Amino acid sequence: IPAGANKTVFILAPLLTFVLAFIGWAVVPWGPDVVIADLNVGVLYLLGIASIGVYGIVLGGWSSGNKYSLLGALRGAAQLISYEIVLGMSLVGVVMITGEMSLRGIVQWQAEHQIPLVLLQPVGFALFVVGMFAETNRAPFDLVEADTELVAGFHTEYSGFRFGMYMMSEYMAMITVSAVATSLFLGGWGGPFGFLPGPW
Repeated sequence: IPAGANKTVFILAPLLTFVLAFIGWAVVPWGPDVVIADLNVGVLYLLGIASIGVYGIVLGGWSSGNKYSLLGALRGAAQLISYEIVLGMSLVGVVMITGEMSLRGIVQWQAEHQIPLVLLQPVGFALFVVGMFAETNRAPFDLVEADTELVAGFHTEYSGFRFGMYMMSEYMAMITVSAVATSLFLGGWGGPFGFLPGPW
């Protein structure tokens, strides 16, 4: 822990990011009856979790007492705000077509009609994929960790297990948005055309 760091926040910031990366899985359906929480507002829940996720980055960058970490954290907050709108708007068409905000209901609609929503909403899917890259800080949206300018971004002062928690959170977020994209646009557990027996 750096000498100028706010120790409590420095320790809790990676934990916050780690927890938020995992609780998005609560509404992702794995099968017809395999879901942790079938919320009626599952889409809003996911958007809310995604927007809260930046707090761990901002708190980690600020608490370390390093100006480069703070710059990386502020870039992360600005990027999240700008692409959160794209993610939200790309889901409006899905919600309007299906009449559902539950991910399980959206997957069941695709299975009943035997058509994946990627065919009905190709622009929405493309925008969602772009938003996915921006939300998970993948290239070309990796300004948060601009190695040539900011050393390593918001986690410059982190090492060991806390750094590992940030990395696990980042990769778990990539898996989560991929599972959400599959559920919303590619038919979820039933496959793209809903004719496969049982869950994939």
